[in-house]
Amino acid sequence: MNRRVFLKAGAAAAALPVVAPGHGLALIAAPPEVAVDARDLQQLLDESAASLGIVGAQLAVFDGEAVHEFATGLAVRERRQAVTPDTLFQIGSTTKVFNAAVVMALVDEGELDLDEPVGSYLDGASLTSDQPPVDMTLRQLLSMSSGLDNGPYTDHGRGDDALGQYVASLAGIPGIFEPGTAYGYSNAGTCVAGLAAQRVMGRNWETLLAERILEPLGLGHSANFPEDLLYHPVALGYSPTPANPEGVRVPFWGLPRSMAPAGATLCCSAGDLVRFAALFLRDGRSADGRQVLSEQAVEAMHTPEIDMPAVVIAQKWCPGPYWKRWGGEVIYGHSGTNTGGSSLLLWCPSQGVAAATISNVPSQGYPLADTVFDTLFPEVFGIDKPETPKPDSVTPVEVDLERYVGRFEAVGSRFSFSVDGDRLMARSEGGAALESELIPLGDDRFLPRDPAMGGNRGWDVAFWGDDGNGRATHYLNGVFAMRRSA
Repeated sequence: MNRRVFLKAGAAAAALPVVAPGHGLALIAAPPEVAVDARDLQQLLDESAASLGIVGAQLAVFDGEAVHEFATGLAVRERRQAVTPDTLFQIGSTTKVFNAAVVMALVDEGELDLDEPVGSYLDGASLTSDQPPVDMTLRQLLSMSSGLDNGPYTDHGRGDDALGQYVASLAGIPGIFEPGTAYGYSNAGTCVAGLAAQRVMGRNWETLLAERILEPLGLGHSANFPEDLLYHPVALGYSPTPANPEGVRVPFWGLPRSMAPAGATLCCSAGDLVRFAALFLRDGRSADGRQVLSEQAVEAMHTPEIDMPAVVIAQKWCPGPYWKRWGGEVIYGHSGTNTGGSSLLLWCPSQGVAAATISNVPSQGYPLADTVFDTLFPEVFGIDKPETPKPDSVTPVEVDLERYVGRFEAVGSRFSFSVDGDRLMARSEGGAALESELIPLGDDRFLPRDPAMGGNRGWDVAFWGDDGNGRATHYLNGVFAMRRSA
């Protein structure tokens, strides 16, 4: 890219003209640790989004003092409606950190306990079909170690009881593993935690989110319900097709309210995402000094609870965010994809900085973040970001492929693995059939040769366990855990 050189972390900082495009000029004295060049960041976003065929996108950076917001492209292409920093996008599963913050606010108030069996908040309702019924804690649910299946994507209407009906539907689904023994990303588990908050307070989840998090932090560019979105500019989603690589508009809005805590409904600007992340950089305080979460709650959310067998997205998971190490620095964050948007939020407490990207082409949300952060983190934050592994950049490791042969399943997902010569082949049998070679990386980890196998996220996949005959008992497709069925 033909850009000016960024002012790097540690550079002498003057008062810089920092603008949110379309909002006019404002002088903000950047802190000495990080100096932001608004023109270069705008160009970085423009060029990154254009190179990926993205219709509209946002970037936001928190430098320790100020939030810098950038926008590019179109929110609604058919109307030539431009993306502005105020435009709301669907953020998908990044909502899960908001849900964890709601739960922690109620822990602060003594209404919930992270280590109490969650069934005590749900009238003892069974959460799986396993006999005897297994139970799990809020800490396990929020850190993706509960063993619950990722769950179905079922619609239970728009009423306040939708979340409860969704959780009740889980009783017929077997667990993936015993609580606390492994990692497995679970939309269902997040919904259970959100329902616990709703039940103990007698108020719907969206109201709790607004009262405990959105309003105290002044997040005015965030909304859940369609009727609330009427008061904001909103980005619609686009999906590339073979016939139209520039993307066609997604013909429906989003996922059902029954899965709201997991990321079905919350829409935000990238600016509000980093303002939310700043909560964890200020020891639980808002920008005006209000104690929204206790320091103990922030510490709990920053404490890893489980290791991940696949490590590209992150190495550990905490109650809410994931944990990874880049260039010696610990980074927390979360990402998410919904029908109309894809977001990625990261923050680094030791540097006091945060960044977020959002795209309205969901399949390109992760590539956008990767492209932008390849420059932003080292050149602005002074944090070395490792290169995302690519099939042509990794060296295969010789392993016993027979260990992985068989079928693995979860609700809505089925993968079969076979050996073809010296290659392990994966085939997705649920939904659109995909087939890809898995390149062995060692330690039961593999990289799909076809990035579509992992939803174009660039994640590795992994196996674990032993059935007594040397065969793996579980498979992790990026973050989604499955149990062996054959």
